[in-house]
Amino acid sequence: MGTVLPGVIAFVVGTALAVAALVPWVALQYRRHGAFGFRRSLLAFGTLVYALALVSYTLLPLPDDVSALCPDPSPQLVPFTFLQDIAKEGGLTGPRSLLANPAAAQVLFNVILFIPLGALVRHAVLRRRWLAGLLLGTVVGFGVSLLVECTQLTGDWFLYPCAYRLFDVDDLMANTAGALLGTLAAPLVALLAGSDRTTDASSPRPVTLLRRAFGMVADLLAIVFTGGLLTSGTAITLALLEVDERSTPAVALLTVCALLAPVGQLAIVLASGRTLGEHVVRLRPVPRPGGGRRVVRWALGSGGWAFCNAVDFPLSGLLALVLVVAALVGLLATRDRRGFANAVAGLGVEDDRVPAATSGRPTQEDLVD
Repeated sequence: MGTVLPGVIAFVVGTALAVAALVPWVALQYRRHGAFGFRRSLLAFGTLVYALALVSYTLLPLPDDVSALCPDPSPQLVPFTFLQDIAKEGGLTGPRSLLANPAAAQVLFNVILFIPLGALVRHAVLRRRWLAGLLLGTVVGFGVSLLVECTQLTGDWFLYPCAYRLFDVDDLMANTAGALLGTLAAPLVALLAGSDRTTDASSPRPVTLLRRAFGMVADLLAIVFTGGLLTSGTAITLALLEVDERSTPAVALLTVCALLAPVGQLAIVLASGRTLGEHVVRLRPVPRPGGGRRVVRWALGSGGWAFCNAVDFPLSGLLALVLVVAALVGLLATRDRRGFANAVAGLGVEDDRVPAATSGRPTQEDLVD
């Protein structure tokens, strides 16, 4: 459990951070590469979880009573002491003993833990220069391992009165060896990330189901995170000030906070004609809508849904549910994936890189993927 728990924590926290960063990440992908890259995103998610795993395994589990561990455990500064530890645990009698022997398993784990670091460093910086990439990955692995060991030696940089984890030079050696081996695995990272073929980010792309769905999810996440942060922050402030949240002023203030997200979405739609999510995935309605159509798009889309959830009025919950169902059905059933709100407003949708003022504008089938 002590080995598994930090990894579980890293995955859970990494997933939460990935969801929070999804909107800016998708926007960056569309502007840098012209489209959302699933394999690039999967690699970025894996890198995030891996970085958190390094931190988790460095710091966790935190001790319940650090004073019981003081005085500080003496650093282990003699190289290859792990060989004696393996012998004390019964030695190695075959491949299975690598895991059955606790000392051997610890060394193996320290090697494996740093293999992704070496692979990622070489892939990101010097993937086409074999020797330089090998050296850089090894040096970075040594540096990160040294930082980890020093963090343990100093009690998380003096946050604790003494060290509660052991500084071990053998761990430093095993981690560095893992990073070295990882540089040899960099081609596997390149395979996961996809082709290095450059694409023209300025070229229009088709309006696909996945692309429209990403735009809708971006709208939803932006509204939920904005409203959640504002209302949570306000509620915490009221609690610290010992203000009753059920009082009329407090309820009004929390309602205003909840309304800021849909009102902000309305401001974006009125100013640009499209939602934040459509900006993210580079889509726009056609023809360019007037003020009335813009309000219709907001009211029948994520803005109207958020408004129904923020303000309590008769059948507000039912109306919010209807808007969700209509959005999903519209995404699947409408022509060119224009969606429910656009269909009611009499609008289509296209890539925003299509020239806006050209006759004989190309159809989506003519656009390059």
